[in-house]
Amino acid sequence: SVKNLVCAGDWVRMGEREHGAKGLCQERAYVSGLEAANALARRGVTATSKQHPVIPIREDEPQVVAGRDVNKRLMDLVSPLGLSSPWVR
Repeated sequence: SVKNLVCAGDWVRMGEREHGAKGLCQERAYVSGLEAANALARRGVTATSKQHPVIPIREDEPQVVAGRDVNKRLMDLVSPLGLSSPWVR
């Protein structure tokens, strides 16, 4: 491994430090950049050992949880009909 090489971007898996959306998004890219910089600081690779705080995300709000549940139930109903998504044609 290369001591001073880390990856950042919305495509990077962060394991236990996973943050927010699992897909492509600016926030995920930004947070992975902070985590990459923090990893280098913890290893003593950077000029300073200062780490940038990453604010934990809140739990999903009730309407988001309900919307995901409704969408999953609808997808479970239409998938046997051969429709991959009722929202996109």
